Amino acid sequence: MKYKFIITLFSCFILQLSITRAQSVYKIYVANTGAESASGTREQPVNTVQKAIELASKVQGDKVKKIEIWVRGGTYYIDHSIDLIQGKTWTSTLPLSIEAYNKEPVVFHGGVTVGHDRLKPVTSKAYLSRFQPEFRDRIRQIDLKELGIDPGQLRPVGFSRPFGPTWMEVFVNGAPGQIARWPNAGTVPIDSVLQIGSTISDKKAVAVKPAEVKNAVMAIKPTEVNKEIVSIKPVDSASKNTTVAVVDTTKKGGVFFYNDPRPSKWKEPKKAWLSGFFMWGYADDAIPVESIDTIRRIIKTAMSTRYGFGSGKPWRAYYAYNIPEEIDIPGEYYVDTDTKILYVLPPAKLRSLELSVLETPMLQVEGVNNFQIKNIHFTCSRGMGIYTERTKGLRVNQCTFNNLGMMAVFVGKSMLSVDGDKVVTNLNAKARVTGDILQYIYDNTTFDSEGGSDNGILNCEVYQTGAGGIYLSGGNRIALTASKSFVKNCLIHDYNRIAKTFMPGIYIAGVGNTIANCEIYNAPSVAILLHGNNHIIEYNDIHSTTLEVDDMGAIYHGRDPSERGNIVRYNYLHDLGGLNKTMGVYHDDGACGTQVIGNVFFRAGTVAGFIGGGQDNVYINNLFLNTRYAFHIDKRLTGWAKGVVQPKGLFQKRLEAVNYTKPPYSTAYPTLKEYFNEGPAVPQRNKFENNVMVNIEKKFEGDTTLVYFGKHNFETIGDPGFKNYPKQNFKIKRHSLIYDNVPAFIAPPLKKIGYRKVK
Repeated sequence: MKYKFIITLFSCFILQLSITRAQSVYKIYVANTGAESASGTREQPVNTVQKAIELASKVQGDKVKKIEIWVRGGTYYIDHSIDLIQGKTWTSTLPLSIEAYNKEPVVFHGGVTVGHDRLKPVTSKAYLSRFQPEFRDRIRQIDLKELGIDPGQLRPVGFSRPFGPTWMEVFVNGAPGQIARWPNAGTVPIDSVLQIGSTISDKKAVAVKPAEVKNAVMAIKPTEVNKEIVSIKPVDSASKNTTVAVVDTTKKGGVFFYNDPRPSKWKEPKKAWLSGFFMWGYADDAIPVESIDTIRRIIKTAMSTRYGFGSGKPWRAYYAYNIPEEIDIPGEYYVDTDTKILYVLPPAKLRSLELSVLETPMLQVEGVNNFQIKNIHFTCSRGMGIYTERTKGLRVNQCTFNNLGMMAVFVGKSMLSVDGDKVVTNLNAKARVTGDILQYIYDNTTFDSEGGSDNGILNCEVYQTGAGGIYLSGGNRIALTASKSFVKNCLIHDYNRIAKTFMPGIYIAGVGNTIANCEIYNAPSVAILLHGNNHIIEYNDIHSTTLEVDDMGAIYHGRDPSERGNIVRYNYLHDLGGLNKTMGVYHDDGACGTQVIGNVFFRAGTVAGFIGGGQDNVYINNLFLNTRYAFHIDKRLTGWAKGVVQPKGLFQKRLEAVNYTKPPYSTAYPTLKEYFNEGPAVPQRNKFENNVMVNIEKKFEGDTTLVYFGKHNFETIGDPGFKNYPKQNFKIKRHSLIYDNVPAFIAPPLKKIGYRKVK
């Protein structure tokens, strides 16, 4: 009897434990087959994630420790942002997760899927006559009015221009279509230039009141309404009541010759656009055409670009797009924005055709702690996937992002931009946009984006995005308060479809953040763009980037000597660059205080490690293989870049902004407080030691007196003793020549490097 009592008591205990455990996690279910008014149980799911968030926000009870929203498999068409905003759509403090149920395929879709029945033969005789004869019968039209879609307008994009949601894009069989262009691949060199057009030196500032900054036209005085607005920003950091409109006082476009007869066949050249590197290889742009003189073969652009137009360099080239006459490969399309008719050449086997619609972020998370989203696929949107600010303990885990007009994830506030090339930068940070953030941080280096802390993006894949991959910020630069946020084990590739420069695979800013075990590849420009202090970049596999640019690096930072304490270690940088000069790690224009340790550089552009006039940069224990130059250093701050170190110049402003002679900067970086006293123009305390160079054309480019070379650097030709050199297995054998010549050399942890797919 006593035995039975014990068994019964134990069974009751287990049952009570089970009930308590069940009560500690509150579950809400979402399914396409659900209903708005449903209770959210597994048997009665709601039909939207937003409704599930509303139900979750009302959950009460001391026994509930966590809320889980489980989304059943299917495609969920998102016509407005899913909002998780503390104090508005979310009033709970409980941890929350949104996750695909049992890993069923869940797609958040920011557009529409077009049925085959919507593709009609072309009815316009005018357009049929413009299409190339061999493709006329295969091109189809889609009436966007019937679908209720506004296709939007093309706008300028590129270096120093703000970025926001794109126009409507077409995705064919899951891949981005192409606005009809010429040539179909590659670019056309700019021929002789007749007029370089306006440049940044032709811009002037016009003061306006913030109340006038309602739209770009109102921000300009009546006498200047016909001039292009370049940017609007605060007069200075102390100004609270004035902004400045920077206008182009001449608005001269470029004028240049073309050789190929093809542009002479375009019937509406004013609707054509040009994209390319018009002057410098780090500054792309996309601008409209004003006219084409088919007799003299001259193209004139309708807008200026930042540096004007030039020729004679391999990167000074362009391609033209938005030209119906050039529809000649499957997936190419053209939108008549007046009639709202889409013309597209579908492939022989058309499985799917999708149009992007949503401009706001697909998911917006603000002021929420301990939130996780997992196993969700974000796709087909004009904007970004996820926007977050003021979060702590955020996790974006095992999600996929593709076919987005902007980036996948943006952590932290940004700046507002409107009206295409007409730019307005608010005095205060703006939520849920990208805008002019990179230019704003250039002018306001201590900007606190309120990105939060302990936020992580991990195990995700990002590809086919318009403007970069993941933008991570957090931490306070003035106080050197670390955010401790991270991007880990993510696969990021093919991420610069629209904006090609300074829209990196990962952008990291603020203080104390980490990028680890990511694989980044297939991009025209930068893999990692760095701003701030005390970041760690480690165990990443970076390859096939900087493919189109000149004078850029796969890992890039520069122009702020207060940005110190960053570590680049145990990365594999290989197969970088194209025909132009590119770098593995680029410390540009006076960048300081970075440690580059234990990396493997193999075919790493033109120069593996490049110091452009900076101080306190250290290269230790790296492998340099099959690259033209292992290392470069120069004293550019004594020459063409000397203006940045002049009294009241850029560097003085940036150092004073962080109170560099006082703690925490003076204690964290002891040499910094003497920056101007020791002669900032000449590089100091840069070190190159315990490095191994194999099959390098030349180990050093520049002035050898500007860097300390340790005694134990080793340079050799041939195989010094790798496990399998031809197959790029750089594990060092026990009896390698490397250890004979550099006894203290530590083999890179090759097995820890790179991305690992999570099943």
